[in-house]
Amino acid sequence: MILRALLDATPAPPEGADVDALLHAFDLMRAARQEILDRWIEPIVVTVEVRALAEQLTERDAAWHDALAAAQAAVSQHRLNAGKLRGYAPVQAGEL
Repeated sequence: MILRALLDATPAPPEGADVDALLHAFDLMRAARQEILDRWIEPIVVTVEVRALAEQLTERDAAWHDALAAAQAAVSQHRLNAGKLRGYAPVQAGEL
């Protein structure tokens, strides 16, 4: 069943991972899911089991969305802070 395969290919985001590790894990997960979608041709029959799997997959997708949004916010804050630090850098002769 496609939803079981997608759920199995969608682990929770790694806890406490830095941005690079999070993005790497996301790329691996996305590629695995795309491979499943590329070869799936059967129609999905909606059953109680399918609905439960769809809910679990939705929850994991939301966890990935939240983790990636937090990583984006962290990178944005880092860039903002780096820009502020540049304002305090000493001026070299000839830069005026």
